[in-house]
Amino acid sequence: MYNLVIRPIAAQTARKAYEWYEEQQPGLGNLFLKELESSFSILEDKPGIYAKIKKNFRQKVLKKFPYVVVFEIINKDVIVYCIFHTSQNPRKKFIR
Repeated sequence: MYNLVIRPIAAQTARKAYEWYEEQQPGLGNLFLKELESSFSILEDKPGIYAKIKKNFRQKVLKKFPYVVVFEIINKDVIVYCIFHTSQNPRKKFIR
C-alpha cells in the first residue's frame, strides 16, 4: 500500500471542478468526486500500472469525466501534482 499525497493545487482544481459540475446539475459534482476517490484508491494500491508519460510522471485517466490525475511515485509515496482537464494544452500539465 502506498501513501497518497495530494498537492494543494491538485486539491484546489478538484474543488473547482466539483463546484462547476454541481452548478451544471446537482449531484454531478458528487459523481465527479466519487470517481476521483476511486482513482485515488487505485493509485494507493497499484500506481505502477500506469506508464510514465514524461520523466517520472504518470497519469491516470478518469473514465466518465475529462480529467487526468498526474502523479509521481517516490519510494512509498504517490504524489498527486495536478488534476488536469483534458481540453487544456497538454504541456501545461508540467508547468506549476
